[in-house]
Amino acid sequence: ERGVLGIEQLLLAVADARAHNEKIVFTNGCFDILHAGHVTYLEQARAQGDRLIVAVNDDASV
Repeated sequence: ERGVLGIEQLLLAVADARAHNEKIVFTNGCFDILHAGHVTYLEQARAQGDRLIVAVNDDASV
């Protein structure tokens, strides 16, 4: 599944990935102004496994 997921959808996606023995990769960051470096970072993270989960930091954590 792609896009913004709520917690319940995320838990289902993780369970599905585990059921299919897929490698899950997790990362997080502040992507306030998305630039080429972010895209490269996310592409490299995605290449590390079968599914990529990206958490977006809120303003208070930056």
